[in-house]
Amino acid sequence: MLILLDSSFTLIKPSQPVGLVYAQYLNASTDLDVDPATIQTAFQSSFARAPSPDYALGSSGHVAEVSWWRSLVLQIFSETLEKDSLAAPVAKLEDCFDSLFEHYAQPASWTLYPETVSFLKAASEIGPLAVVSNFDDRLAPILNGLGIGCFFREIITSADALARKPDRKIFDFALNKLNCSAEAACFCGDSHEADYLGASSAGIRSFHLKRPADTLIDFLDFCRS
Repeated sequence: MLILLDSSFTLIKPSQPVGLVYAQYLNASTDLDVDPATIQTAFQSSFARAPSPDYALGSSGHVAEVSWWRSLVLQIFSETLEKDSLAAPVAKLEDCFDSLFEHYAQPASWTLYPETVSFLKAASEIGPLAVVSNFDDRLAPILNGLGIGCFFREIITSADALARKPDRKIFDFALNKLNCSAEAACFCGDSHEADYLGASSAGIRSFHLKRPADTLIDFLDFCRS
């Protein structure tokens, strides 16, 4: 059995709250006092309604993903500063985005869930493992830096597939790359729409990881059933 896994909030999570990190970088870049809770709310709302990257633009999927993140983060900055009646030069906000993007390229900016390593060791005895994630070229170095990259036959991102979950194109891309049928695979992720419904639409048996009620150990039992 091929075991496919989401990455963020499934295997790994940010080592600090996103709102706190964004506020720290924004404050350092602009000398403005931005509330982390305000920027956290702006991040959640902006991320939820953002369209998929335009993969027809740019020279690669990674370039499209970077452009998508740049637009999203600048929108978050704009909403946050407007709410607090603050303003900052666009150039400083652009520089702040560049610093943030690099920050989240560092393995130290992420942490493993307590059961991640023990799960991967046990799951690798069932079948080959692969990651299928809405991410970019930063992901493989992050997973390698956290010491878990060696568990995966492939680390597949939306930048590779030129499609984001829940689009079944990314799942079909992964299955083709791994030479596996949908019926011979299972998938785990934390998002009901992107992961559970996306994988299910591709004919893959899917597990919705609902933390803290579930952990990866529950998915392990699912794989064995």
